Amino acid sequence: MPINLQKSIIGPKLRIEGNIYSDEELIIEGDVQAQRIDAGNNPIIVGLGAKVVGDLYGSEIIVYGKVKGNCYGKKSIYLGDKAEVDGDLHSKYIDIEPTSYLSGRLIKK
Repeated sequence: MPINLQKSIIGPKLRIEGNIYSDEELIIEGDVQAQRIDAGNNPIIVGLGAKVVGDLYGSEIIVYGKVKGNCYGKKSIYLGDKAEVDGDLHSKYIDIEPTSYLSGRLIKK
């Protein structure tokens, strides 16, 4: 029986190097190194144990893990309580938990 999850998942034991383009929700639990990670009009979720190097583009960017790169959320960006981001956040709506870490600028668009 086929299962249609309508999302792409990069698992915790998977390491990817190269640009990523997705036409569905993208969940990252592993290590990713890319210039661009683009989910178009879909959300990107960076899990607690994930390490991402590269710029993230999506409708919503939700970060619980580590990101070294800029985040571009068409609708919103959320940094969870243990998130670490070294880069600028670009979005209309930005929500940052007080225990998260950000080294970068907030740019409201």
